[in-house]
Amino acid sequence: MFEFLSLNFAIAGGFLATVPFVLHLLRKTPAQTVPFTAVRFLRATLPRTTRRSSPEHWPLMLLRILAVVLLGMAFSRPFQFLAIDRQVSTPAGKRIAVLIDSSASMRRDGIRDQVLERFTSLAESLNPDDLLSVSTFSRSVSALITPEEWQQTAADGRPALLDRVSELWEPDWFPTETAAAMLSTAEQIAREKTSRSGTLERILVVITDFQNGSQLQQLQSAAWPENVRIELQVVGATPVGNAGISLFQTEKGVRVRLTSAGDSSLSKYRLQPFDASGLPLGDPLTVDVAPGQRRTITLPEYDDGSPVGIELLDDLHPFDNVIDLPTTEAPVRITGHLGSTDPNDSEQMRYYLQRVLDGDESLVTDLADLQTSDGTLVPPPKDARLIFVTAAASPEASDTLQAVLENGRSLFIALDSTTMAESLKSLLPAGCEVTEANVKDYAMFTSPDLNAPLLRPFADPRFSDFSSIRIWHHRRLTLPSEPPESLRILKRFDDGTPALVEYPGANGGRIWLSMTGWHPGDSQWALSSRFPPLLNRLLELAWPDERELRILEVGSILTPADLAADSDWVLTLPDQSTRSSQQAAADLQQSNGAPRVLLDQPGRWKLTINSPDGDRDVEFLVNVAAAESRTETLPAGQLQALGLSSDVAAIQDQNAVTEQDPEKLAQLNAEELESRQKIWRYFLLAALFCLVAEALLSRRIEQQQGQAEPAAQA
Repeated sequence: MFEFLSLNFAIAGGFLATVPFVLHLLRKTPAQTVPFTAVRFLRATLPRTTRRSSPEHWPLMLLRILAVVLLGMAFSRPFQFLAIDRQVSTPAGKRIAVLIDSSASMRRDGIRDQVLERFTSLAESLNPDDLLSVSTFSRSVSALITPEEWQQTAADGRPALLDRVSELWEPDWFPTETAAAMLSTAEQIAREKTSRSGTLERILVVITDFQNGSQLQQLQSAAWPENVRIELQVVGATPVGNAGISLFQTEKGVRVRLTSAGDSSLSKYRLQPFDASGLPLGDPLTVDVAPGQRRTITLPEYDDGSPVGIELLDDLHPFDNVIDLPTTEAPVRITGHLGSTDPNDSEQMRYYLQRVLDGDESLVTDLADLQTSDGTLVPPPKDARLIFVTAAASPEASDTLQAVLENGRSLFIALDSTTMAESLKSLLPAGCEVTEANVKDYAMFTSPDLNAPLLRPFADPRFSDFSSIRIWHHRRLTLPSEPPESLRILKRFDDGTPALVEYPGANGGRIWLSMTGWHPGDSQWALSSRFPPLLNRLLELAWPDERELRILEVGSILTPADLAADSDWVLTLPDQSTRSSQQAAADLQQSNGAPRVLLDQPGRWKLTINSPDGDRDVEFLVNVAAAESRTETLPAGQLQALGLSSDVAAIQDQNAVTEQDPEKLAQLNAEELESRQKIWRYFLLAALFCLVAEALLSRRIEQQQGQAEPAAQA
């Protein structure tokens, strides 16, 4: 006997089946047309028809009725409610991949117990034939139990694997990247092929707090595998609500940002600065911020010392309540310039140089001219470690530049003509000749040496393409047959000639030589997004021994080589442990031959670089991502709003009905039986067969009637 998941369709099919019968009874047209020869002398009268008491063409009517009934049965999704043992009926089991959120927001009180309770309940419901894998995710996905381990472990050894999850799962400090973790895991299990017979039902179980900062946008543009179903199990903190603080750099200096979650019950908080010994410094600052909002605060100055950190009071979840503050001021860097002295002449290179240096508030830089508007030379400032040369130099100015090199300083020369090259011949590489290049339309930069210290910040593929910069004019540098080993070509033009070279000065120092200028008469270089970071990189290389400050988020990557730390260095972590360059070379991830360090905890990190001129300290203030403070739970339909259907994605929160609910279990069993039997397909095929037979029979009847009419006329 059949049961129906959608009985309404079966009832509707029964009612619609009466329509063909009624239409056959109401047919009033004569069954046969009889021609009559003479009608001219007859009186015109309306034909009389009689209602037929019985339908004509019974087989045709029955086929139409049967087709309607079968379509209604197909849409009602029939199945046989059989009592089949679950283990016998599902020999292939299920492929279950569990993702457990381990981001910073999972550090809140009450979440750990809920996570372990959800996982234990899931583990108890597993069948021997199920294939399980367990991973944690935050910034990336880490496996705790692989499917190979689960498959190769005997049934009596699997409880030990499950215990591994409760022992090893710990929240970290990284931000939540839920969409990336779900997509990568779903694609992995969708591609898996097993040796078992039958098709595995593939389920992705995500145990998470599903907070506002979960970064789900990627789901909207990505294609979800059709054979993978999501079960989202949402856990929550006790009590709800949260607020957090973070540090960021603005044009006016370092400021503190207070972020309040949307479900927070407080709107007034206190910020308490503290000194190096951890003692409170001054009175707490009272800040009003509404739930779901954020506010930026500028800290006041204190007469009894500078605070080294600040703590958020009154919040019940402390994971994002403490940040470190900078303890040093940004140094003032004096940079020299030899060339045009008019800062408002947009046809000269100084105009663009000045605007780039003024536009970076994190590096306080003064640009000092080495000559006045009438050509009078000015001695280079004592603290100037980098000189830009953008115009032809007099013999006296050339001697001044030689003295700058002898003091270990650096020059960046941008040739705007062969005349300028001739005036600086003593500073150019020995044996090289400079001529004006013949450029047709425009030239381009190619072949950047991304391992060179100057261009290393452009190693990322997103920034390594310089070909979009058009060069109208440039100079051709002809190297000797045996160029000096110390000369390094950093970029070339598309004709293969050097565009930017680096070499040491004759008596010390370092020189970068560009064969084109960045002003509009030569190129579009100054208008490119590559120009400001290149100048900032020059400043970093020229001032390697100044104490610096960087504000980053947990999860950022630190490459010491980007800070001119090609020599030995020591990295001090917030917990005062250290990592050396020797350890990094052996243990840490390698990228382009340079050790990389993952900043995996908040606090103050300090990189000490050892150099012949003395140690250089670079300070990194690492914050918990501000998005992790937005801990309010997203609405239940968020996955559907991002494009996932309700058949694929189901959310189970703390108040959801459990699988032990008899009514829910019966409904799931019915859907499972119907999805396996798929009897509706047979009803649909039978309905199509009836429609085809009805069409053929109708055609045959029309042909018979057409043959009868000529016979009657004859």
